[in-house]
Amino acid sequence: MRGKKFLAMLLSGMMMVGGLSACAGSGNGSTGAGTGAEEKEQSGQAGEADTENAPQAEAEKDTQAQAEGASGEEITLRVLATGTDYPDVIDAAVKEKYPNITLEWETISWNDLQGKMQQYMQSGMPDIVIGKSQDANNYGNYNVWADLTDKPYLSKVNEQALPGTSINGKVLGMSATALYGGIFYNKEIFETYDLEVPETWEQMDEVVAKLEAEGITPFATHYMENILYTTAIVTGLNVFYVSETWGQDLKDGKVSAKDDAYRQGYENVKYMMDHSWDDTYSVDQTTCDARFVKGEAAMQMDGSWCINNYLTLDESFEFGMFPVPNDDGSAALIFEPDITFFQSASTEYPQAVDDIFALLTEPDVAGAICDSVSEGSLISGANVTFKNPSQEDVDKYAAAGRIVDQNLITNQLPAAGFWDECSSDLSEWLHGNMTLDEALEAADGRSSVCGFKSFEE
Repeated sequence: MRGKKFLAMLLSGMMMVGGLSACAGSGNGSTGAGTGAEEKEQSGQAGEADTENAPQAEAEKDTQAQAEGASGEEITLRVLATGTDYPDVIDAAVKEKYPNITLEWETISWNDLQGKMQQYMQSGMPDIVIGKSQDANNYGNYNVWADLTDKPYLSKVNEQALPGTSINGKVLGMSATALYGGIFYNKEIFETYDLEVPETWEQMDEVVAKLEAEGITPFATHYMENILYTTAIVTGLNVFYVSETWGQDLKDGKVSAKDDAYRQGYENVKYMMDHSWDDTYSVDQTTCDARFVKGEAAMQMDGSWCINNYLTLDESFEFGMFPVPNDDGSAALIFEPDITFFQSASTEYPQAVDDIFALLTEPDVAGAICDSVSEGSLISGANVTFKNPSQEDVDKYAAAGRIVDQNLITNQLPAAGFWDECSSDLSEWLHGNMTLDEALEAADGRSSVCGFKSFEE
């Protein structure tokens, strides 16, 4: 049911090694993308235009004046950022190269972005918004983002990250860092008990049986904070292996959440919960990570934000990563472009914003951003020093084309409005308050959800 045809079509030619391997060390060189300074030099050549070309000359003079603003005029740019780790890095880089530009920061959590966007779409957008890659799709139809398609700095961005920030052929955001998700595993436990990394659920059954026979808990799970992510990834992958348009097909009534593939996704989530600790429903992220690092469980289904937690607890902890299994062994790691920069379509200083975006693709700046959030880079040549013991595994699956952009799932069935509600139903089923059939019926009934209801009201 979940064969290799889907992955072959979706991931043909995909090579993420260069982008993600930056997590393990520094890269070499760059693609030589143009900068705002180069554009200024070119635009300045229009000064000698004859009267016949006066309108064009005037336009080019205006462009030149605007470009010069980024290197001389005192400018204040408003920045809305969904994070607190990287603003200092960006602020320092901008102050050093463009001392005339002041960044006025407002930092919030990404979960609060929807409310802020509703507010600013009424009162006026900040010049720069820093969110996630899916925010291109979440807000792109509201015409709030500038078109970055032809910007020279995009040539430094891994091309596999561009579709996730594109709508109707236009690139609306610049993704700089990468998250990925799958199953982390304790290498020492696997080596001690001679366990092979499972490729299928049948092989996973064998691994789980061996672990439990040795008195080792197979899965570290933290239901409290991870049920949404687990539902979207485990169930989402299961149905999107069937068809790369499964979400749209659900909306169009061509498939159903009551079909076998979607049902199996819910059962796969339950499988991991059933083979975890007795108190899994009350365990938080911090406790879960600590137990996993101590060897109290052999595997943990989660995302790369855990890595820094692991290494903070024990910098010598050796762990690997593999995809959530499927039936035929063709499973893929989830890849998600994370920190993404958007230019307001209404900014008064587009050239200044472009100059800053170009600056963010410079190797040292791009690397420092990744180091600040402990993530891999999507910028060519980024000087990243963040240690990631599982990077070798990520590169292996990437080289084999076994990695898939999470936006394939969330752009068709957004977390807000579909997966959050479905995870609530799955939770009710896991707690015995709803049957599985009732949970699937509920998921099928919200097939028309396309995003943020409040925007449509």
